[in-house]
Amino acid sequence: MKNVSGIGTRVARGAAVLAMLAGGLGITAAEAAPIGVPAATTGAGKTTLGGEVNILLDRDLTGGGSEAESSQVYAKGTIGVDDRLDLVFRLGFGDFSIDPGGFDTDIGPAFGAGMKVTWASLPEANLKIGSVFQTLRIRADETNLRSSWTEYDAALGVSMDMTASRDSKKRQTEFALVPYAGFAWSGVDVEDVPVEDDSFGLFLGFNAKAQGNFNFGVELRLVDQTALSLGASMAF
Repeated sequence: MKNVSGIGTRVARGAAVLAMLAGGLGITAAEAAPIGVPAATTGAGKTTLGGEVNILLDRDLTGGGSEAESSQVYAKGTIGVDDRLDLVFRLGFGDFSIDPGGFDTDIGPAFGAGMKVTWASLPEANLKIGSVFQTLRIRADETNLRSSWTEYDAALGVSMDMTASRDSKKRQTEFALVPYAGFAWSGVDVEDVPVEDDSFGLFLGFNAKAQGNFNFGVELRLVDQTALSLGASMAF
């Protein structure tokens, strides 16, 4: 619970960086990505590089009782600003479809940005409480129409580091399992299609670190949508 004002300053700086990047990339429409561990985990001055696969199996949309499906593949990079703030960047491809209506796009480019913030650490219980704020864009063609899907996430959750040893040197080489869960607000809007959504849902998953700084994880999102995500990365 320490240094709350310092955390707020770092979050503000991170938000400013993301805002400039979003403006430079022209991010006005996005597709949700996995939430991931809801806290900063990269470490100050460190980076991770990896990939993600996200499959949106079902999401109810307001406006005609529509349902959406989507699939995306991303290259993902994370920069540890400090031990309590990570910046996340994604670049890849995706598509989406909406029924009824038969709206089904081709594969198009996807890119975006986000941040992870650790609000509190409880070392005695190996717990972290944190948030994730993120947005992504998919731009794809449907027949002769260029469309985009917009979804923004704001999540709050808790994670537990189940590494057996408390020795920091040993922890770097041991297998580490980090289960996590929480709830997320998600808003969605589809360009040129009269559908939208604004709802709360749940997310749960785990991240595992093997020797050699290799990480992999699985996540499931429920209630507002049904989505399954798989990811892997290397830390540097």
